Amino acid sequence: MTHQNASPSKQTNKKGVSPFLIALFIAVGLTVILMFMPPSRMELPETALPWKSQYNADNQLEALGLVLNKNTALDAQQFFGDDIEVKVFSQKDETQKSAEIFFGNVTFSNIRGTVALGITADEEALNQIYSRGTKTTVTALGNREVTPLKADALSLMQKPIRLITLIPKKQLTERAIKMRFGDPQRIEKQSDGIDHWFYPEKGLEILLDHEGPEALQYSPNIQ
Repeated sequence: MTHQNASPSKQTNKKGVSPFLIALFIAVGLTVILMFMPPSRMELPETALPWKSQYNADNQLEALGLVLNKNTALDAQQFFGDDIEVKVFSQKDETQKSAEIFFGNVTFSNIRGTVALGITADEEALNQIYSRGTKTTVTALGNREVTPLKADALSLMQKPIRLITLIPKKQLTERAIKMRFGDPQRIEKQSDGIDHWFYPEKGLEILLDHEGPEALQYSPNIQ
């Protein structure tokens, strides 16, 4: 007599991962990677080199790839990246307010430094932005430095640039400056004890501090 098993033999049924789930995992993974990737910068044109500032055919000063009194900090962001700080400054008595936007790590050829943009903004708007600030720092001289709200910072980044300052991280020698920028039209030792080199045709004033970093200031008001 033949005996049959009371229960059928068990078989393991292994199912593969759904193609839809695979595609979903890949899409999510790519999204996460893209979120943490720094945005690509536009390549700076040759005319953006610090020693190539000039007045264009419309008598507008072009410096570091920007047109003063026309371009904004949002335009500058395309070249200089997202290492940005927006600040509103005032004197000790909270007068003479001004706004500046800083790009912390910018490279022009072999010059690496910080770029500060002076922004055109009316007094009433600056007073309101200043009063809404999220953080206030008082300097040793008693002057104020205010960090604005994000919405106010974005508003300032849409204002025209009136002044550009480049502060190199590595000190420049007089010889290196003359090789790149040529001889200044004039040199003045001013009340700050620093030599000021003037290049009016470039809209440039170089503050040559032998005990600290230089500052290259670009403005249409430089004569």
